[in-house]
Amino acid sequence: MINGYEFLKYKPEAYKQFSCKGMTFVYCDCPQAVKRVDIFTHYNIIAFIIDGKKIIHRPGKSWLLEEGNCYFFKKGAYNQELYLNEGWRSMNIYIPDAYLRRLICDYLRYGKVQTMGGHAMEQVIQLDINEISKDFQDLMFSTFSGKPIPAEDVLEQQFRQLVFSILGNRKNQLLVSYLNKLADHHKTSLFEVMEANYMYNLSLTEYAKIANRSLATFKREFKSLFYTTPAKWLMDRRLDFAQLMLDTTRKNIGEIMSESGFENSSHFSRVFKEKFGASPLNYRKEKIH
Repeated sequence: MINGYEFLKYKPEAYKQFSCKGMTFVYCDCPQAVKRVDIFTHYNIIAFIIDGKKIIHRPGKSWLLEEGNCYFFKKGAYNQELYLNEGWRSMNIYIPDAYLRRLICDYLRYGKVQTMGGHAMEQVIQLDINEISKDFQDLMFSTFSGKPIPAEDVLEQQFRQLVFSILGNRKNQLLVSYLNKLADHHKTSLFEVMEANYMYNLSLTEYAKIANRSLATFKREFKSLFYTTPAKWLMDRRLDFAQLMLDTTRKNIGEIMSESGFENSSHFSRVFKEKFGASPLNYRKEKIH
C-alpha cells in the first residue's frame, strides 16, 4: 500500500516542502492517475484545500473534500478517489503523534479545555477555521511561493497559535476528543490502530509503523493484547467483517472482498467457506432463502 507521507517526503524535487520540529509542510499538486487508490499515513495531517475536490472512503462513510476547507486526517489508512477527474492541490502539515501529544498537554495545562466525549475514531474531521487559520494558510502559501522560510521557533509559535485557535472553537469537538484521548496515553493504542485499519491490506511492518513501534515490539505486544498472531487475528477479523457486509448490505461479492482486505477472489472464497461452511455467494443465497 502507498505510504502517502513517504511518497511526498522523498520527492523534494517534485513537491515543495520544509520541516519544523519534526513536522513536515508539503505543497501537494496531486499526481493521482487512477480512479481509486488505497493510501495510508503514519503521521496525522492538517490539510488546507487550495483547489479541486476529492472523495475519501472508509468503511461505512465517505467525505467529499472541497477547496477552501481545512481537514484533519487521523493517521491510518483510507481509500482516495478522484472527483470527476478534477485536479487537486493542497497544503499539508504532517504531524507525528509525539508532537500532538505535547501540544495538547500544553493546551490542557493552561486549563483552556475540558476533556470532551465524541467519536474519536473518526478518520477525517472537517475543521471550522477562523482568521488565524487563514493567516497561517497565507503564510504557508507565500513560503511555498518563494518567500524565505520563517525561523523554526517563529514558525512553531504560529503553528501552535493555529492549533490552539482550532481547539478553542466548540465546533471542532471531534478533534478535541481525539487529541484528549491521545494525551491520555504515552504511546499509540495498538488496539485502536488494529480496529481502525484491519480491513486494509497493510503489511505487518506498515501496521507497526502506524502504531509507532518496531516490528518486533509490535508482534510481541500484539500477542500480549490479543493472545494470537497478527495474521490469524487479521484473517478472523476480516472474515467477520465480510460476513457482516453480506448480512447487512447489497454490495456485490467483489466489493465485499476488496473492502474486507482481501485481494484474491479464490482465496477469499476458500477461507470464508472454511470458517462459515459456505462460499460467500452461497452464504448470501442461503440467507435470502
